[in-house]
Amino acid sequence: MSRTPYAAIVGAGRTKFGELWYANPEKLLTEAGEKALESVDHGLRRKDIEGCFFGSFLSQVTNKLALIPSYMSRELGINIPMTSIEAACASGGSALYNACISIKSGEYDVVLVGGIEKMTDRVSKIVDDTMFACDSHEFDAGFTFAGLYASIMARYIYEYGRGDGRCKEALAQIACKNHHHAVNNPYAQYRFEVTVDKVLNSPLIADPIRLLHCAPITDGAVAVILVKPELAKKYTDTPIYIVGSSQATDDISLYSRASMTEMYATQIAVKKALNESKLSIRDIKIAEVHDCFTIGEVLFLEDSGFVEKGKAWQVVYESYNSFNRSKHIPYVNNGSEMIVNPGGGLKADGHPIGATGVRQVYECFKQLRGEAGSNQVDVDGDLNACLCHNIGGTGGIANVHILVRDL
Repeated sequence: MSRTPYAAIVGAGRTKFGELWYANPEKLLTEAGEKALESVDHGLRRKDIEGCFFGSFLSQVTNKLALIPSYMSRELGINIPMTSIEAACASGGSALYNACISIKSGEYDVVLVGGIEKMTDRVSKIVDDTMFACDSHEFDAGFTFAGLYASIMARYIYEYGRGDGRCKEALAQIACKNHHHAVNNPYAQYRFEVTVDKVLNSPLIADPIRLLHCAPITDGAVAVILVKPELAKKYTDTPIYIVGSSQATDDISLYSRASMTEMYATQIAVKKALNESKLSIRDIKIAEVHDCFTIGEVLFLEDSGFVEKGKAWQVVYESYNSFNRSKHIPYVNNGSEMIVNPGGGLKADGHPIGATGVRQVYECFKQLRGEAGSNQVDVDGDLNACLCHNIGGTGGIANVHILVRDL
């Protein structure tokens, strides 16, 4: 089926994620950008880039760093238009969304998209800082960011777990699965396995969320290079096309939403991106999903339509328990398989907030080109469609991008 792509990705680069004490933010972003340039098969020069879009959330607060475009102009040695975008945890995905629009509109032919966060410099303030993504009334009421997601998880367990202990176990299994996926990811922050017992006995953060339900505090940067689709083969024989690019927003406040166990912004963004790509959720073989807390992955499975509302925890439980020690653990539902977070997700690959949405695209780009090394997925049939899902706050904004190898 013919599709009309927004853009083609011809290069991608990233840094290792973790506690990178001795690197400053602009150097990390430069490292990722240089790796992206070097990865372009037929070569691409800095002066070929016509525009840049950068995603970052906390740089002004945690690093006292504003006007990122000016720093990057110095580091890259170019004086082109550059735009810095803040959308909390969706900053990277929002930068990509705007880059896609800029190419599709005809404004630019070659664009660099970067995401950066350096969080460990001010680790003691992160709990307060991340509440910038949430409603001030909830902050004044004493909520932390983890507390908001704990409210979502508690409500989900109450409505759909219905006293079945397997529901809580499934929410722990998501953490185990994503740690398992990260073992072969050389850039991941946590390349080790965890058990269900270890998750359920880890320190309590905000009941029922425990430490190992949470994504970590992380430093890191990622960059990808987008070009006009008609120019893609000039730069590489194996471009990856973005055939769906959507963004939706919703009320950030949990207390005023119709449902605490749905993310309406995700539902809108997924539906629009799938319509643009002329694909169904059943065609998606890999999904990089926003699992800042494990309940986020459950909500995605339901909000995307892959699983019926209230049933995702059962799919997680049954899929995990049928796992045969393979490299990746697919979710199986009604004959469809989808591998979620093959790189480890936010949970184990790491969550440098502004970089996360771009990191998801990096992972899918590598998987679709068969360049993921020892972490390359093995799926039934042809691997041709991946989905990236990037959330801001507790669902105040959602970006969804769909990538394919063959149009």
